[in-house]
Amino acid sequence: MQTSTHTAHSVVSAHSFLREFQPALDAIETGMRAGCITTAVEDLFEDLSLRREEEPERWPDVARSCISHPLRQILHQDPFTYRAFSKPRGYAGDAVMMDYIYGLGEAGQAASDATPLGRAIFSHMATRPSARAVRHRRALLAHLIDRTASRGGSRVFALAAGHLREVEMSSAVRSDAITEYMAMDQDEASLAVVEGDYARLGVRAVPGSVRQLLGRKVTPGRFDFVYAAGLFDYLGTSIATALTGRLFEMTRPGGNLLIPNFAVGGRDTGYMEAFMDWHLIYRTHADMHALAASLPADQVASVEIFDDPDQTITFLLVNKH
Repeated sequence: MQTSTHTAHSVVSAHSFLREFQPALDAIETGMRAGCITTAVEDLFEDLSLRREEEPERWPDVARSCISHPLRQILHQDPFTYRAFSKPRGYAGDAVMMDYIYGLGEAGQAASDATPLGRAIFSHMATRPSARAVRHRRALLAHLIDRTASRGGSRVFALAAGHLREVEMSSAVRSDAITEYMAMDQDEASLAVVEGDYARLGVRAVPGSVRQLLGRKVTPGRFDFVYAAGLFDYLGTSIATALTGRLFEMTRPGGNLLIPNFAVGGRDTGYMEAFMDWHLIYRTHADMHALAASLPADQVASVEIFDDPDQTITFLLVNKH
């Protein structure tokens, strides 16, 4: 009975809060229909971010209620927003969405197929902090791959590899300085893209999941650079901790392990949850330190924790003795 009462109270509270928010959403909808895309989208992102921060207890219900506003019909003309919401591969943030951010793969066709309004929103989405952070992450991965090769390393492992677009920015991969590059993912469609686009560069696409890796059903070996670009955003603490240990075990002495994670307090989180139904597990520097602290101290040479320029993604980089 208490659960039912609480649920009813949450729904009433959410609808009440949505009514308070209605004029703001109406104004944003009017602005978008009038063609003021940049201003309207920026206002929406800022408003949702503030409301998520100021109403944390009511926010989940409020975010779900936002979908009932007619503004959704406009925002879902944007291929990026709609793909996250519709989840054609069963989850948001798939490799095709990353391609949208990079302007690669299906991005051009998606823009061409969109309505003029959807195309304008799609274009603006690429300027948001989260999109810039994802592109920064890609460039950082390429840099670390090249640095690995410059220091004599030759084996790279990517877990939840997606379309592995970072290889296109790596001079070490193009020059065959990386002798083994294993890209593991449980999404067969992503692996097919990796195989088709990068097998010629020596990349090996291998099926595998977190569960299989932790259960040692798959044993890839040891590598000079190990990373999981967008995976930890979806992992709870216990699994994230166990996987950090497993990936560190797969890191050769002198090698590096990189774990990126979307940071707490990102400016795009409200929109992602309200109109994209895209929910991540956000981590602080303290959370990343805790992952590093779970590793065998006598095997850790150094730990670096840093953010992208927009402070949207935080990175844990561990060097092994």
